[in-house]
Amino acid sequence: MMTQLSIRSGIKLPGRKSGSLSKDWVLAIFFLAPVVIFVAIFAFYPAFYAVYLSFFKSKFLVFNREFVGLSNYVDVLTSTTFWSPFWKTLVFTFWCVVFQFSLGMIMALSLQRQLKVNNILRAIIIIPWILSPVVIAVIFQFLYIPDRAGILNYMLMSAGIVSEPVAWLGVDTAMTMVIVANIWFGMPFCMVMLLAGIQSIDKDIYEASLMDGASKLRQFWYITLPLLKPTTMVTLIWITTSTFNEFDLVYALTSGGPLDSTSLLGIQMYNMAFKYGEFEKGSALAVLMFLINLLMSIIYLRMLKNKEA
Repeated sequence: MMTQLSIRSGIKLPGRKSGSLSKDWVLAIFFLAPVVIFVAIFAFYPAFYAVYLSFFKSKFLVFNREFVGLSNYVDVLTSTTFWSPFWKTLVFTFWCVVFQFSLGMIMALSLQRQLKVNNILRAIIIIPWILSPVVIAVIFQFLYIPDRAGILNYMLMSAGIVSEPVAWLGVDTAMTMVIVANIWFGMPFCMVMLLAGIQSIDKDIYEASLMDGASKLRQFWYITLPLLKPTTMVTLIWITTSTFNEFDLVYALTSGGPLDSTSLLGIQMYNMAFKYGEFEKGSALAVLMFLINLLMSIIYLRMLKNKEA
């Protein structure tokens, strides 16, 4: 109808020329190419090279390699240098994810109202997340100094809770203290993600439930949580995989010690490759860590799919 009308009236309808479309594609490629090249060089190439390297073993010279198939994987999986850090990493990941998500949810629910004071509190709470993990480690090293000069010891001794300084990064307590540091570092991300999800829920649903006499607890259980499932799964996948791969914060804080009490898989992979020069076994461990991350992500996605079904 519009075509017939335009023909009769002699008016040309606006349209996009094929030339301008091709120019848009050229412009898009021009801006995307540097990013794609950067990711390919610094992400994809090292990843594929690590997979390649895991099937070989060096003989004296770096370029003189022998194909050994799955031998490196067998050596890693049958070694105590894998299983001990593996169980430590699972414990570390479990407690960090539980507390990061729980505290993040509490913060998101508490700060969801658009108040000026809430905006200020959000900005303050998010500070740990934007800091470097190494900076976080330095902050907690000052907190954990094992004498009266340590901030934590000074506060507890001044309050009369402890009578003498505590070695917070000792063998028995180092893992707990590292978990606390990582929770403080990662919790703001959970708060931001969950807060964005909560604020995207239609307020009319809550108003309708209030008219039906629903309490705040029932609103949270039957409205907020179900509608927050996609955001929850994305958040859980991210914090689980990033915590499982944790390296820099723990290494800067304890270097995996004392006596390997905080030696996680990421630290073990670093030691294999760069401390002991076993690059092939380090690459095999990196591939195994990737497969474990992939498995955890699939489990989360299956859980989301089953709940939606």
